[in-house]
Amino acid sequence: MGLSLHLHMRAGNPVKFGIKGGVELTEIRFSGDALNASNRMGFYAGPVVKFTLPVVGLHIDASALYSQRDLKIDGEKLQQKSLLLAGDLRYGLGLSDVLGFFASAGPQLSLNVGDEVFTWKDNGQNNRQYTLQNTMLSFNLGLGVSLLSHLEAGIYYNIPLGKTADFTWEQFTTELKDTSWNRAKSRTNAWHVAVAYYF
Repeated sequence: MGLSLHLHMRAGNPVKFGIKGGVELTEIRFSGDALNASNRMGFYAGPVVKFTLPVVGLHIDASALYSQRDLKIDGEKLQQKSLLLAGDLRYGLGLSDVLGFFASAGPQLSLNVGDEVFTWKDNGQNNRQYTLQNTMLSFNLGLGVSLLSHLEAGIYYNIPLGKTADFTWEQFTTELKDTSWNRAKSRTNAWHVAVAYYF
C-alpha cells in the first residue's frame, strides 16, 4: 500500500506484485448518547503492486484487499465485509539491501460487499437498526520495516473521513409512557497490523 521514497537507488524490476494480509482492531464511537459498543477483531487479505518511479527511491504502491470485521453494537454481534482500495505515500530509509524502515500516509476507499442493514430486538423487544455506508473514504497512517526487498511488516491507523454508519433504536420512556425513536452516527477507527510479500 503506498508511495515510498528511499534514500538510495535500487536496481531491479520497476513493477513488483505481491500479496498482503493482516489483522485489525476496530474501535466504534457514537455521536450523541453513549451507546454500548466494544472493540472487535477482523482480518484482511489481497493483492498489492509496487511501481518504481524514475526518481531516486520513489515508489507507488496500490492494493485491493478483502476485509471482514466483527462488530458488537448494543450487545448484538454483526459482521462487516468490505473491499478496501488503498494507496499511500511512503518515505523509506534503507540501511542496506537487507533492512529498511518507512513511514506512510494515504487515502483508502472502502466498498461494502456484505449486508448493509442489520436489524434486531433488544431484551425488552425494542427495535434496533444499524445501517452501514455503501462507500467510505478514510485515511491511513503507518510505520513499518522491510526485509530483503521482498518482505514488509507494518502497523497502520485508519481514520474515517465521515460517518461509518447510522444507528437507530426504539426506546420506551417511562415518564411519557410512550415509545420514541433515537438516532446516532458512528465512526469506526481501526488499528491494522499487516505483512506483505513481493515476488
